[in-house]
Amino acid sequence: MTRRPFSFVVKVSDTPVPRPVAALLALILLGSCSAHPPPAAAVPDSGKVTRIPVPDLDLPRRMQGGAVLEEAWTLRSRLRISGLSAMALQGDRLMLATDDGQLFATNCPEDQTLQGCDDRWGYDGRLVARGAPRADLEALAIRPDGSVVAGLENMPRLALLQPDGSGYQIAKLPGAPNMRSLPKNSGPEAVASLPDGRLVVLPEGSVTQEGQATILVEQPDGSWQTTRMLLPTPGLLPTEAAVAGDRLFVLLRGLGLLAGWQMQIVALPLASLDARPDELPEPVLVVTLDEQRIADNYEAMAVRQMADGSYTLLVASDDNGFTLQQKLLLLFSWREEGA
Repeated sequence: MTRRPFSFVVKVSDTPVPRPVAALLALILLGSCSAHPPPAAAVPDSGKVTRIPVPDLDLPRRMQGGAVLEEAWTLRSRLRISGLSAMALQGDRLMLATDDGQLFATNCPEDQTLQGCDDRWGYDGRLVARGAPRADLEALAIRPDGSVVAGLENMPRLALLQPDGSGYQIAKLPGAPNMRSLPKNSGPEAVASLPDGRLVVLPEGSVTQEGQATILVEQPDGSWQTTRMLLPTPGLLPTEAAVAGDRLFVLLRGLGLLAGWQMQIVALPLASLDARPDELPEPVLVVTLDEQRIADNYEAMAVRQMADGSYTLLVASDDNGFTLQQKLLLLFSWREEGA
């Protein structure tokens, strides 16, 4: 099988941008793509997370793509939960992370939708990397054996997280793909574990001008297969991935001068990931967020398949500690047409 080489493209617009607008976009983008997040602050061991419903939203609401927006909340807590950049769900355990390396955990009963996640978050400690204490943690994956893999965007690399009593240390992940050729701040934003423990990685900086996203799929022998997925909307980049049932779900995000923040979720059959690259099907659109009041920088997602075959999706935004952004949590339900 012939493997396609990576193609990394940085898009630059030729359209003049008004200075005030350009300055605002620069501030937002610097916050969302910072290679050196601010130092982590001490936080208590656990805290109640208050979910405040977003006012004046007519819910439940069917969205473009077929998913139903069931709930939309802003988050308040005595924990330092700004900058939510990753989620990982395994069984009833939900892990959450911020881009400055704070890790949290909560309980999500396996027979309930993700709305049933506990409103107390335990503080799991801070991620510490020797020589690089400000590791930019943008992705989490929990494998079936309970081991936790992190995507570190600014290094960029995949790493094992090993608890050390007060937090987590970065350890080498055997067989991890070499991603040093990725553009700065465009590393492994989306990482998920397959049911057999193999990893799937979508680097943010590997989307072509034609809108094809690179997918790295770990093989049983430890090698990595490269394939591509055609994205439904140009300009969006992968920021999170999750596996549920027989589907890979990918969270996509974009920021435009006129459109503002954009968010989509797509789904792909797991069976297609081991097919030849030219056989990868077009993904199914799960949802396009078209409500500007809750449009923001969505970077974290967890998905669970329910007993009736439907899916429940929890999505969180990274506010980058920026006052013009929001700390949002959305709950969707989705059933594929014809299923």
